[in-house]
Amino acid sequence: MQVVVKRFRISTLLIFTALCAGAFVVLRPFDPQVRIYDPVDLDRYHGYYHGAKIYEVSVVNAGGHAIWLPDNSEPFASSAIGHFVGGVRTNRVFVWAEDRGFKQVQPGEGLVYQICMSESDADFEVVIEVQDWRGSSQRIDDRVYVLKPSEARESSAS
Repeated sequence: MQVVVKRFRISTLLIFTALCAGAFVVLRPFDPQVRIYDPVDLDRYHGYYHGAKIYEVSVVNAGGHAIWLPDNSEPFASSAIGHFVGGVRTNRVFVWAEDRGFKQVQPGEGLVYQICMSESDADFEVVIEVQDWRGSSQRIDDRVYVLKPSEARESSAS
């Protein structure tokens, strides 16, 4: 009885390694590194909602790869500005792409969103939809605290 030993060529091993690396990149979990900065109160009121201010919230890609964030061309508003939803007062705003689409954001870059919230809220929750190049989506939520313009200048200087 004769045993046949089959050897692989180096090109076969290189192709197998490339396929494994490609599968790893495509199948790895999406964990975006996003930093949401506290909103700045610029003393601008919304024209339609009574008692609602427009705040600017900066969102920065703190990771090492490009991500896609919702387009920031129009303001976002809470679904219930200063009202009750289902008997519970809410101060959460969703920043979703829905009809707006996405903008690519490189590492270290960011977008500034205009968010309309009740002026009585000293803090609120921002929920942002983030995607990667594969279309994988992740929801990032963070509680932010409204800064006065003087506080914003001081914190950016330090």
